[in-house]
Amino acid sequence: MNDAALTNLLAACRAYAGGRVDAQFNAAAQAFYASAIAQPKIMARAARELSRLPPPGAAILANMLGTIVEKGGSVERSGAAVWELYMAWLPQIHRGFAGRKELSPRQRQLLDAFQLLGQSAVSHLAAMPRERERAAGDKALMAQLAQLQDYTPGAAWVRQMLLSRSDALLVLHLPSRQGFRLRYQNIVNCFHLFTLIQAAFGETLPGGRVPNRFIIDMARCVTVAEDGNDEPWWRYETVQPDEQGLVEISGEASVETIARIDDRQVILLSSPVKGAALWDTSFFTPQLFVMPANVVLEETLTAREVEEWLARFGLPAGKATSAQAVDKP
Repeated sequence: MNDAALTNLLAACRAYAGGRVDAQFNAAAQAFYASAIAQPKIMARAARELSRLPPPGAAILANMLGTIVEKGGSVERSGAAVWELYMAWLPQIHRGFAGRKELSPRQRQLLDAFQLLGQSAVSHLAAMPRERERAAGDKALMAQLAQLQDYTPGAAWVRQMLLSRSDALLVLHLPSRQGFRLRYQNIVNCFHLFTLIQAAFGETLPGGRVPNRFIIDMARCVTVAEDGNDEPWWRYETVQPDEQGLVEISGEASVETIARIDDRQVILLSSPVKGAALWDTSFFTPQLFVMPANVVLEETLTAREVEEWLARFGLPAGKATSAQAVDKP
């Protein structure tokens, strides 16, 4: 049964020319999915055939393997082969655009199939943290993805995944002198982080509000992003490394720009400045539903811990912050 399911699917993949699948392909695909549940090793056998298939068939088979991984299949059986295929296609497509000439028939064929392959790469990389880390440190790869992201979502999705960060936060609310330990997951830019910090606190801090569920669901990849805006409830600052004083955090910047003290990044909240910039939901995109973004409140600091941290940053009791000083008449 397993041999027949794979044989029929591979034949369908060789005949597939892109676009919607026909009834025959769908029947072969369903038989393969059933076989993969009964005998998971069939995934590895299918993955070994990826490089031998024409691009449309290879991409749709890779996409099917990604679907199986998302549903609990072992990433070890197909992840390496899918990523190897992605890394083989990417430079060929990149050369076509870098040359500023009309794409060759081969490059056009790869580009047309690249979205499906990109979906599969995202599904697999979500379960391959070490490979993600290595890829994120590959400057040539990141440059190619950046240059291609406006031409194909297959590049934009993978670039977003490799830029995403998860880390620990120390957040101090200066007006109320309260402190918290938080953790964020799968976030690229600070505007996205601000939205989810505000969702984590809600009305529990002075200046907080009831979160806009429409905005928060998009920020957490619960719903598909639509047009919308968010605004700062507080001013977001971080410490200046190796010296006392605070510096405002740029919302457009990477979350990696937030200063780190000991084992956590540091954010200080104070009263917002009038006319502070809004941000739109494009900062939550491209959305990766296999790696949703979130911020979780882990612990509330004691009053003593808060004062120790503030003194360490040159903000002992009674010292006004820059935002408080601006607000004075």
